[in-house]
Amino acid sequence: MADTYFKNLDDDSKKKYVSQVLERCKQVWGVDELHEIEDENGRRALGHNASTMKMWLSRPSMPWDFILTTAIKKNVSLDYLLLNINENSSLEDVRPEELLETVNKVVASSLEESADYGIIDPTFVPTIIKKIKTSLEGALTIKAKPSKSA
Repeated sequence: MADTYFKNLDDDSKKKYVSQVLERCKQVWGVDELHEIEDENGRRALGHNASTMKMWLSRPSMPWDFILTTAIKKNVSLDYLLLNINENSSLEDVRPEELLETVNKVVASSLEESADYGIIDPTFVPTIIKKIKTSLEGALTIKAKPSKSA
């Protein structure tokens, strides 16, 4: 299994990170609780049940489908949802390819962990990782302001 940043965090740090991401998802949907989210077809929580959502924090595991669906349906960048970066953020010395690689490693780690717990079939992991990586390459952008020292 891959040795990645997310996988090396202790459980409390993982829970905190997942919680922060889910808080930003709730914020863009304008709700106080995840189960209050309703899509255009009237599906609550984008089709996820309460026990699944609790598991995201208790295990902790990153709900990639939920996050990507939120980004697409609410037209919000993954930079904001995953990293709390928005176009008003001032970033210096950021290399998008390094950030993309970090995100890809976190995704891969979470998918492999989900396979370990029997949540998804391990044979699907490489295909899912490839699909997400391709999607992220097109969606993950960073708008950085020039350094003031330049």
